Amino acid sequence: MFAQGIHNASPRKNSPFVAINCAAFPESLLESELFGHEEGAFSGSKRGGKTGLFEAAHTGTIFLDEIGDMPFSLQTRLLRVLQEKEILRVGSNEPMHVDIRVIAATNRVLKQNVIDGNFREDLFYRLNILCINLPPLRERIDDLPIIASRLLNNAFRRLGSNLVEEKLLEFLLPYFTKYSWPGNIRELENVVERLAHYHVDRGLPNIVDIPHLRSIIPEIFDEMPPQDEKKNDTSLLKSVSKATEAMHIERVVSECGGNYNEAAKKLGISRTTLWRRLNKTM
Repeated sequence: MFAQGIHNASPRKNSPFVAINCAAFPESLLESELFGHEEGAFSGSKRGGKTGLFEAAHTGTIFLDEIGDMPFSLQTRLLRVLQEKEILRVGSNEPMHVDIRVIAATNRVLKQNVIDGNFREDLFYRLNILCINLPPLRERIDDLPIIASRLLNNAFRRLGSNLVEEKLLEFLLPYFTKYSWPGNIRELENVVERLAHYHVDRGLPNIVDIPHLRSIIPEIFDEMPPQDEKKNDTSLLKSVSKATEAMHIERVVSECGGNYNEAAKKLGISRTTLWRRLNKTM
């Protein structure tokens, strides 16, 4: 997502953006994917040959994800691409000029990989021109509402729906912000995609159904820490503003499975007051 953003904000934005996960392919297949091959270059090679991703990204950007997992032998070939601006298809003797921007990402400490002999030092310095450290999602939780809303609305569009998310994420945000997101943005995308598929035919509810949400995204609810001390209980009605009071009451009632006695206790108000507030919002 970040690499795509760099591409879209650059003078190359009208040219191809090509991405590959270097850890997802065995060495022989990764070489063919990156550099392409000529017809008959190896057993099972494509008739007429194949255009590699470096070639496909000409005048644009190629994103090499998990670059730290690239086999050592291919690192040498990548170094030549960066230095000479040329590629050589598998099975070919004719170099081909390419004009590309290379963006690489890894969750490894490449400097340590260099020391351990698993990553070429010269390639490291060729790639490490501008280094951007992206903190994990759990360390930039303030960005989560915007990202999640954009992802969910995009998911609805892909599914052919005109639904626009408004209330669902507002309800889920307290859960989202307390979740650790070990899978970072990809996990958030997965969670949002599940929500979109569930609601695309049913529509977005006026009152969020907690049991159903638990069945769709259980991991988000399972990690919620228990709130033992009442002074830290954000369910108390006095802990929210008047502007969000009605939505907060509905959320707590839904969390309690429609049990008004339990909801009133959690809100810190009487059952009579709860009924009065609910009638006011109807």
